[in-house]
Amino acid sequence: MNNKELFNFLESYDFIEDMSGRTIINLLKSVEMMRFIYNNLFAHHGISESKFHILLLLSYSENGMALSEIGDKLFVTRANMTGLIDRMGKEGLVEKKLNPKDRRSSIAYLTDKGRKLFDNIKDTHIDFSRQMTSGLSIEEKEQLNTLLEKLQNDIVKSFSEEE
Repeated sequence: MNNKELFNFLESYDFIEDMSGRTIINLLKSVEMMRFIYNNLFAHHGISESKFHILLLLSYSENGMALSEIGDKLFVTRANMTGLIDRMGKEGLVEKKLNPKDRRSSIAYLTDKGRKLFDNIKDTHIDFSRQMTSGLSIEEKEQLNTLLEKLQNDIVKSFSEEE
């Protein structure tokens, strides 16, 4: 999607009469627009959105994080998570070690190179986030976060499989 396509993406879906459907379409459109902006940022640094999210999670975890926990937070399967962490390991961004508490699992740690890359991207990521939400007041951002969290909880309640 180029910049012209991004602006064309703003076209309204007023023809959708069901307010729930319209809400979901607008949420999905917003996510796609944000992904376009962020993918350009991440590509400039030679990483993907998934790699950025792993760097973010590990940057706040002093003791590393189990691959299964990272996968759960990112909705990524165990096989995909292992492959992604292995690729990031080859790039020198993370280090994977056996979990001393459970030798069947591994823990990922951020390397100095990974931390440096995250530190280089973090401020730009924050600036982009602030630009994208600059039309909202602090109160509106708080309200939006409350509503989105409520929606997420409702989705989980409605669509999670009963055990």
